[in-house]
Amino acid sequence: MNKLLLPFLLLLIILPVGANMPSGFGFDDEEDETPPVVRSEPDPMRAMLTALIAEVPSVQQVNLPLAEDQQFLALEIKALRPRPRGQLLILPADGLHPDWPQAIAPVRRNLPEYGWTTLSLSLPVYKALGVAPRTLPPGPLLARMTSKIQPLDNATEKGEAAMPGGMLGMQEEEEEAPVVVEREDPAVRLTAHRELIEARVAAALEHLGPGGRKGLVLQGESVYWLQPWLEAGNLNRRSPLILLQVESPEGADASSLVTTLQQLGNRPILDIYDARNARQQYLADERKAAYRRAGNRQAVQMPMNFDQSSAVANHWLAQRIEGWLRSL
Repeated sequence: MNKLLLPFLLLLIILPVGANMPSGFGFDDEEDETPPVVRSEPDPMRAMLTALIAEVPSVQQVNLPLAEDQQFLALEIKALRPRPRGQLLILPADGLHPDWPQAIAPVRRNLPEYGWTTLSLSLPVYKALGVAPRTLPPGPLLARMTSKIQPLDNATEKGEAAMPGGMLGMQEEEEEAPVVVEREDPAVRLTAHRELIEARVAAALEHLGPGGRKGLVLQGESVYWLQPWLEAGNLNRRSPLILLQVESPEGADASSLVTTLQQLGNRPILDIYDARNARQQYLADERKAAYRRAGNRQAVQMPMNFDQSSAVANHWLAQRIEGWLRSL
């Protein structure tokens, strides 16, 4: 027995106390090196604009004024030719920043080489970014979870109160009344958002000044933001209107754009849509019919396979827009 204990005693003498012992036993004096939890950015658009400010040359950044001493970011590149041809005001789709790689950046960066000043606006977000929609309001869901269930017989026989589900030892709580969650009217929300967009367009036009030929580039939902503005005749009949991948926002009637385009009559419109998207193709066909009914002989439609990572597609887009503008 002594011969068996001898190697173990020698091992205890040689090794220092606490050597190679797990930290859970209290012998590790080192501080916990677990990295702190970093909270995610609650406002994705603000995060994108912050990154944009750090990346885009400061000479291109313009802070345009709004009411109540507020400002918003716009990106401007002056025409790079001695004789400028005009100014293009660019509105990105909902949730996209003013230098979005797909469609927006190729236009705002390349058209100045052909004599067009470009001004791309940052817009308030209409739909929530990065937030999963709630499918059930908290009231009814909680009411379902706390619905009354008959107590167990053995519990009532012993005079003990039973919890819902047969759990013993606690007094049953009264059922909570359902909470009615009022959903905002999409039409009211759309009207309020249009007012915000029109205020930014007004500030941008004032910045560009009254002189020079102006054009409008509207991506995604932005044409729906400016429907009342366009119908009111705020865009000159000779001013080019460029539509990129038209989408309809919540609360707007997708077919209402057909009526707007018919009211605009015969004016230069370049309508570029995603040919791979079935809905885009369907809406493009409706707009084409509207151009015909309005007698608009200056409207041109172009299908395109948009690819954010394709330099060839971006170059093609800029070339087609420039060629169309030159033909006017």
